[in-house]
Parts: sequence; structure tokens; C-alpha cells
Amino acid sequence: MNQYYQDNMLLGMNPSSYLHRYAVNGKVSGNLACISEIKNAAVVLYSPRGCGFHYRCHVRSGQSPVYELECADLRNNDVIFGGEKKLTALLQKVEREQKPEIIFLLPSVVSDIINDDLSGLACSLQPQFKAKLVPITSQVFSHMDKSNGRKVLREKACQKQKQKFSSSAVYPGCGYVEVMDALVEQVMEPQSVQPRSVNIEAFVWGYNGEDKLQGMSEMLQKMGITVNAYLPAADLQTIKKAPQAALNIVRRKKWALAMEQRFGTPFLHVADMQEWHGIEGISDLYRQIGKMLGCEDAVEHVLQEEYERVAARYQELRAEFAKYKFCLIAHGIAYLPDALRVYQQDYGLPIKKICIIMNPSYQAETGLDDAMMQRFKDRIELAKAEYGCEAQILLEPSEDALREAAQSCDFVICNGHPRYAALDVPVLYNLFDRSVWNYQGFVDIMEEVWQMLQQPQRTGSSLLLSKLAYDPVFYPMREADKDSKAARELYSRIWRQRK
Repeated sequence: MNQYYQDNMLLGMNPSSYLHRYAVNGKVSGNLACISEIKNAAVVLYSPRGCGFHYRCHVRSGQSPVYELECADLRNNDVIFGGEKKLTALLQKVEREQKPEIIFLLPSVVSDIINDDLSGLACSLQPQFKAKLVPITSQVFSHMDKSNGRKVLREKACQKQKQKFSSSAVYPGCGYVEVMDALVEQVMEPQSVQPRSVNIEAFVWGYNGEDKLQGMSEMLQKMGITVNAYLPAADLQTIKKAPQAALNIVRRKKWALAMEQRFGTPFLHVADMQEWHGIEGISDLYRQIGKMLGCEDAVEHVLQEEYERVAARYQELRAEFAKYKFCLIAHGIAYLPDALRVYQQDYGLPIKKICIIMNPSYQAETGLDDAMMQRFKDRIELAKAEYGCEAQILLEPSEDALREAAQSCDFVICNGHPRYAALDVPVLYNLFDRSVWNYQGFVDIMEEVWQMLQQPQRTGSSLLLSKLAYDPVFYPMREADKDSKAARELYSRIWRQRK
């Protein structure tokens, strides 16, 4: 019960919100998450052995341990006099045993503190190796801080209705971003651009991301658009030729900005997938791609054919969904307009009650002042009007009010927190992260929802796990775990004070 960041046993997923909140991981975990996608790549961590041991199999790599991670095993003498000879010997061992095409050199806290020049070392050592040496530079000393998330929320509060969101935050210090930047600056080479071709960033597309991208590539192929590369999930030669693409479709835009500056490759930033959700959102995505590639007519023709194939069943399911009433339980207000779009407009689920239950320190942790909070509340009302939602909003309802709201509806849409077992109302678990990129895929999800409505499931009130008293703020910590809760609260307060 005290292992707060166990993998989700049913889906085989790491619940990333818990991992960011509780797991002890530096940005090296982001470095490795990116590098693990690259074919025939090796990794050397320029650090003491403790770092190497930790990052081979840490909580955020539970599904894909990096057992072949090599560590420079820096000791006191190496820190004082330099570890170039030790690093050279280790690189020779890695090339001899693993035979990689590319070797990444990752910095650590120790190497950053003593300001070791990994880029200079790699440059001087490169003639000795067949493999491409790619040193990663720490763009900031620590992992990205809270200022990025706060910037996103401030810009989100000012977002215009129906405007696609793309924050100016670029997440410097994110380990994943640092590796992608290195690929752009050190690996990619100038190429002749191939018309109607795209690169697709192969990371952070949510649950079942591989199938999502397969659906996208099939749609693009029908439109006469080729996929040049999935980045970073490619080999060395493919990454070198990435600038052949006429367009990048990306989730993180810092590396795309660097590629645009160096090679002139434009990009489409899919920031919030929920804004490209459903039949309308999928159409918007491909129309924007067609506009940027100059093939609008071909795109429109395929979209029309694909919609005609699913239209009848799509409308039937929406008509069936309209017979039910739903209570939506949200734990913040920033993305509630997007949730209303997903559930009310895209799926056609009539939302009759909205219960907003926030962390008591929500404003302190997010940096939102009263004016920003009011902006979000105004956006919620605008979204309700636009999507035809007549729901009553209950802000911080009491337990009795929450139960009454839930029991006035046929289903509750929530995140599956054990506290909702007491509501004794059938549950639709959060569908917010089910974006797909073809019409048939979306109708398939609607079929799943239809099956859930036909076979209602209540929260696991009979399970022992649901009998535990969980802390309402720091779930999945337990109320009885006073020491861990106190430590977590102290950390939160110190983090909020950090500039």
C-alpha cells in the first residue's frame, strides 16, 4: 500500500501524473525515454555508479528498463583530475560489445557541477569511433521547473473560443527535449525537400499511441502524403534525412522550432489533443495538414469518403447516448472547457451536473490569481453555451451534495478515485485521453462507450483497495500515512516558493 507509483496493472501504463508528483526522477529519465525509441543506440551516463544503477530500472521506465545503460563510474579522483581516460575506455567497450550506430553521452549532476565539457570530449574522441557520438547538453541545471506549467495555464486562460492552443512554453531542461534538440543540431543534415511528406513525432500521444499513429499514417497515405520518419523512433540514417520532410507534426515544439530555424521545416503543433478530438477535430487536423502542404482538395476528398463510411453508425450512437444523463466530476477548471467539448459535443453525452473538486492549494500550486480563476470560469460558461450544455455547476460540493448530484444522473464520469465508490452510481471512467486520428477509430471508441452503457459498472466498492481511507489531496497516499503526507506537503510548500 505504500508503493505510491506502481504501474497500472490493467493497462500496463504508468500514471504519469502520479509519477511526476511522487517519483524521484531527474531529467535523465526523460533522456532515456527518448533514446529508448531510437534504433541501435547506446547510452553512456557520465556519472557516479549510483546514478547508473538507479536509471537502469527506475519507476518511469518500468515497462522498458534500460539494462544496457553504461555508467562512467566517476570517483573522487575523476572529479578532481578529469575522467577522459576512463570515458574513452568505456566508449571503446560499448562500441566493441554493443556495436551501436550512435552513442549518447548523458551529463549528470556531478558533471554539470564541475562543468565537464562533454561536447569537447566527444569532438576530440569522434575520430576514434565508427559510431556517431552525441553529447547531450543540460539546457538548465535542473529538470524543468513550475514556471513552464504556470505559463501554459496563464496562456490557456487567455485562449479564444475555438482557437487551437499552442503555448509559448518550450520546456527547457526536459530530458526528452534535450535529446531531440541534440538530434536536430548534431545528427540531421541538409536534404532536398520531398513534397507532400511529413515527419511525425512518435512520443506522448497517450494510451495506445502506436495504434493512433498507425491510423494517422493510413489516413495520410490515402491523401497522397508520405511519412518520411517517425521521430525519434528511427535509425541513424533516417534521422539524418529527417529534413527531407515538408512538414513536422509534433507534440513538443522546442525541437521543431530548432529544426525550422536550421532547415526551414515548418511544423504543426498538436498541443492539446482534446482540441483535435472527435469527428470535427480529426477533420480540422487533416485540413490544416492539407493547407500547409498545398493539397487541400485531396484531403477533402478522402475526408468525405471516410465520413460517409461511418456516418450512419455515428449518428445512431449519438442518438442512443442522448437518452442518458451524466454527472462529470472534475479536479480543476483549466481544462474543463476541453472536457465539455469531448463529452458533450464529440461523444454526444448530455452532461447535467458538473462537480468541481480541487486541491485546497490549487491556486498556490498553479500560480493562478483570482483574475485568472475568473477567466477560466468565464471560459467554462462560454463552452457550455457553445456546446449546448445545460449542466448545473457545483464548486467544491459537500459529500451529501456530491452524492445527490451523482444519483440524479445515470452515470458518473470520473477518474476512478476510490472515494467515488460511496456514490453507488455506475461509472464511465475518464475518456479524456482517447484521441484517435481516423473516423473509424473514433466510432470504435463510441462503440466501447455504448457497451459500457449497456453493462453498467459501479466503482470497485467490494475491493479491499476501495475500503482504505485515501487522502483526498495527495491520492494515492493514505490518510493514516502521516509522515509521508507531512513530507509531501513540506516539499510542495518549498517548491511553490522557488522562483
